[in-house]
Amino acid sequence: MTLAMSGQAVESGIAVGQAHIIESRELQIAEYRLDEGAIPAEIERLNLALDAVKAYLESLSAKVIGGAGGSAEEIIRTHIFMVSDDALSQAAKERIHELKCNAEWALQVQLGDLLTQFRQIDDPYIATRADDVVQVVRMIQKFLATGAPAEPITSIEGRLAHTLAVASELTPGDVAALRERGIAGIITEHGSPYSHTAILARSLGIPTVMGVRRAQSLINEGEQLILDGHYGIVLAEPEESIVRHYLSKQAETDRFLQNLESVRDKTARSLDGINITLMANTERSEELQRVRHDGALGVGLYRSEFLFLQGALPDENTQYATYRSAVECLDGGPLVVRTLDIGSDKDIGLTDFSDPGHHPNPAMGLRAVRLCLREREMFKTQLRAILRASAHGDIRCLIPMLTSTQEVLAVRSLMEEVSEELTEAGIAFNRDIPLGGMIEVPAAALAIHELGRHLDFLSIGTNDLIQYALATDRVDESVAHLYEPDHPGIVQLLRQIFRAAQEIEIPLAVCGELAGDRRYTRLLLALGLREFSMQPRSLLEVKQVIRETDISRANAALREWIQSGGGGAENSLVNFLDSAQLDR
Repeated sequence: MTLAMSGQAVESGIAVGQAHIIESRELQIAEYRLDEGAIPAEIERLNLALDAVKAYLESLSAKVIGGAGGSAEEIIRTHIFMVSDDALSQAAKERIHELKCNAEWALQVQLGDLLTQFRQIDDPYIATRADDVVQVVRMIQKFLATGAPAEPITSIEGRLAHTLAVASELTPGDVAALRERGIAGIITEHGSPYSHTAILARSLGIPTVMGVRRAQSLINEGEQLILDGHYGIVLAEPEESIVRHYLSKQAETDRFLQNLESVRDKTARSLDGINITLMANTERSEELQRVRHDGALGVGLYRSEFLFLQGALPDENTQYATYRSAVECLDGGPLVVRTLDIGSDKDIGLTDFSDPGHHPNPAMGLRAVRLCLREREMFKTQLRAILRASAHGDIRCLIPMLTSTQEVLAVRSLMEEVSEELTEAGIAFNRDIPLGGMIEVPAAALAIHELGRHLDFLSIGTNDLIQYALATDRVDESVAHLYEPDHPGIVQLLRQIFRAAQEIEIPLAVCGELAGDRRYTRLLLALGLREFSMQPRSLLEVKQVIRETDISRANAALREWIQSGGGGAENSLVNFLDSAQLDR
């Protein structure tokens, strides 16, 4: 008899295969005392473990570049940064000296102190950071205990092409390791579709369903499973007719993906003849080499913060060389450099990571442009590097998390200072470099007319905009189901943004995850979007949907849906827009 279970859809796609239960073995952290003379050797033992875990994560990072890059690699890079962060590594060494204890216990004590601080703050970004710290500490402790990084699938030999992993929860490192073994699908009991683990699974294209309650107790090792990543459904021991149905759907999906190659060299033009601009989100030279091949005209979001997550702050020449190399890779295509977007969930030493209580609500605190305007010399260094690189290609500057015209004017003032300095030094740059702003805060969305008078272009960061507007943390599994991009309120907010941009005739793009999710392509087209920027792996899928869409029909269907009141699972906007295309 077929057992049906439901959870949160993470990555669409169908996986059929045998279940492998990944048991969560809780580490028994022993505490023992050391003689004074044994402390140096224990410190060295910890150093060896830190170096080994960092090397292991570095290898995973290098491997995911080819499969996804972007946010996928950034997540693992964050864990690499934490391994070396003084708030963890140096503090653990101090614990060894202070308590005269073993390294495992020193890490456990320090972890407890950090988590105590984290729990004092009711903030989603800090909750995500706490999860990351726990995952990193467990990796180090496992290495100390076993002498090797803990792999989630050591009990199975060879590749896992027909295996579905069933776990209580997985770390981003676990997902990267599973992907290397060719896992068919992932099922977890816990986790949000917007957690770091989920983002990595989605970036790597692994069909995944999270939040399947009691999955490990309801599913038996080796039994046949079907995972439907579109609807968030898992079927155990399905009847033969159901298996045939899903194998047929899987074959259709495979054909769809294969057919994507047929649109690679075709224009992104709708059925009613409207040309759409496709751009890529990226940060690494390895990705830049793929951007044009995958059909992007350029880079609509170049994340500069990866330069700041390598340890010491990058100097001007390092940044200049990076931006210049990036724009030259695009062979004339535009490169939109987002200035430093760090704070709350990323740290570079300018905010106090070891004391999260210092910033009681960092998601709404010292972040992005706010941090940059406080650290003006650091910001001017980045602006100088961007301006210098603008002499070598079409570079544009994008300011994240704007909320007021005062911030825009402050940035423009700093750019003028930098321009004067470069002019006096006889250094070439583009004096008319475009300056854009990200619309990520509802207040900015409602002030397009005012902001737009001081900017050359706008780009919507849908991730934060939707999160702030719905007051829903994307990474909190208890409320993640409330994060609905097609919520009537979000649709109306986006519609207002597009209308305002059209009224003041300012170019508008979308660079958030929504732009690369083909389920919402028709919605964005109907709203008026004509420039998408996304992860490179989504370019062909979105292009395919564009070429199969009559935008005038989509627009009419959107108006009809809004006039009818919208909302309700039975009247899903996404399905409504898709049905309107079938009626032609």
